[in-house]
Amino acid sequence: MEKNLNNSHAMGTDSITRLMWRFSLPAIVGMLANALYNIVDRLFVGQTVGAAGIGAISVVFPFMILVISFDLLVGVGAGSLISISLGEKRRARAERAMGNAIMLLVGGGILLVLLGVTFTESILELSGASATLMPLCLEYMNIAVWGVFFSTLAFGLNFFIRAEGNPRYAMFTLIIGAGANVLLDALFILVFDMGVGGAALATLFSQMISALWAALYYIRRMGTLRFRMKNLAPDWVITRRILAIGSAPALTEVSFTYVLALFNRLLSFYGGDLAISAMGIFFSLDSLFFLPVLGLAGGVQPIISYNYGAKDYDRVIRSVLAAIKVGALFFTVSFTLVMLFPAPLIRIFNSDDPELLALGVRGMRLAYSGVIFASVSLIASHTFQAIGKAKTGLFLTLSRHFIFILAPLYFLPPILGMDGIWLSLPLSDLGGALTGAWFLRREFRIMRNAERLQQISAPGECSVSPD
Repeated sequence: MEKNLNNSHAMGTDSITRLMWRFSLPAIVGMLANALYNIVDRLFVGQTVGAAGIGAISVVFPFMILVISFDLLVGVGAGSLISISLGEKRRARAERAMGNAIMLLVGGGILLVLLGVTFTESILELSGASATLMPLCLEYMNIAVWGVFFSTLAFGLNFFIRAEGNPRYAMFTLIIGAGANVLLDALFILVFDMGVGGAALATLFSQMISALWAALYYIRRMGTLRFRMKNLAPDWVITRRILAIGSAPALTEVSFTYVLALFNRLLSFYGGDLAISAMGIFFSLDSLFFLPVLGLAGGVQPIISYNYGAKDYDRVIRSVLAAIKVGALFFTVSFTLVMLFPAPLIRIFNSDDPELLALGVRGMRLAYSGVIFASVSLIASHTFQAIGKAKTGLFLTLSRHFIFILAPLYFLPPILGMDGIWLSLPLSDLGGALTGAWFLRREFRIMRNAERLQQISAPGECSVSPD
C-alpha cells in the first residue's frame, strides 16, 4: 500500500523528464502492442488470403473504432478523475469513480456486442463493404464481435491501473494480449488454414487473455485503490463527471469511425476494392508511426492531472511542452521513414500485387506530408482532458475531424480523385495544430496568473519543483 501511495506522490515531486518517460514508455509500448491486433491480422491475411482479405478487415475496422470510442469515454474520463482525486488526496472519490466506471464498462460492453450481432450486415454496408468483400467481412465480423466485451473490460482497467501510478503493469496487459494474438494468428491461419475467420478467432481469444490479466491486478490487491461493492451503486455526480471528461476522446473516435466509413465508400467509388486495401495497409502502418504519440499523450496525462489537482501549474505547463517536443521528434522520424521507404513497408503486407503497391506508396506519402504538426493537436487535446476541461477538449477533437478532415473529403475528391482523399489527412494535422496551439497558449496564461496569485497569498513560502 505504501509503495503505491508513493507512486502517486511521485507524480508531484519527481523530475518531469523521468516521469514522462516512466509513464509514457509503457503507454507507448502498450499502444504498439494494442495496434498489433489489427496489424498482425492484416499481415497474416494479406500474405495468405490476399488484398481482398486486407480489404475485408479494413471494412470491419470502423466498428472496432466505435468500440474503442466507448472504451475511451469511460477509461479516459475515469482515469483522469482518479488521478485528479489522488492529487487532491481524495482516495474515497477515486474508488467511487472506479466502481462506477466498471459498471459502465460492463453494461456498455454487453450493448455493443448485441449491436454488432443484431445489425452486422447493415454496419458493414455503412462501412463500405462491396458485394465482393461482404462474405469475407461477415466471416471476420461474426467471430470478432464476441471479443468486444473482453476488450472493453481490458481497455478500461488499463486506464485505472495507469491512473494510480502503475503504468508498467498496464503495459504488460497489452503486451500479453498482443503476443497471444500473434501466436494464435500463426496457429489458426498458417497451421489450420482458417483465413479471415482464423484472424478473428485469434483476436477473440487474445482479448480474453488480456482482460483476465488486467482483472488480476485488482483481484490480487496490487494497487492503491480497492473495489468495494458500495461503489458499484450509481453516483450520478461521478458518472456525469466521467462522461464529461471522456466525451472529447470518445467523440474523436466516433467522428473517426464516420471518417473511416466515408474513406472506404469514397475509395470504393474512385478506386475500387484495391484502394480500400491500400488504405487498410496505410492505417496498419499508421498504428506503428502515429499511435506511439497517442501513447505518449496518454502516459503524460496522469502527471498533468495530478499536478493540476495539486495546483502545481508550473509542472503542468512543463509537462505539456516536453510532451509536444518529444511527439514532434517522433513524428519527424516517422515522416522520414514513410517518405524514404514506403515500398518495403507495404510489401510486409502483400508482396505480389504491383497495383496495390503503387496505390499504397503514393497514398502514404500524401497522407504523411503534414504529420509533424500533429503532435501539438494530440497533446493539446489530452491536456484539456487531463485537467477536466471537457468542452475545450471536445472542441479541439471535433474540429480536427469535422472541419479539417471532412471538409476536404467533400470538396477535394471530385477535383483530385483519390489524391484528394489522402490529402485530407495532412490538412487535418495542420489545422488541428494551429487550433491546439492557440488554446494551449491561452490556458497557460490562466495557469501562470493563478500561480502568481498563490505566491502573493503565501509570500513566506517557497517551493522548487525539480525538472
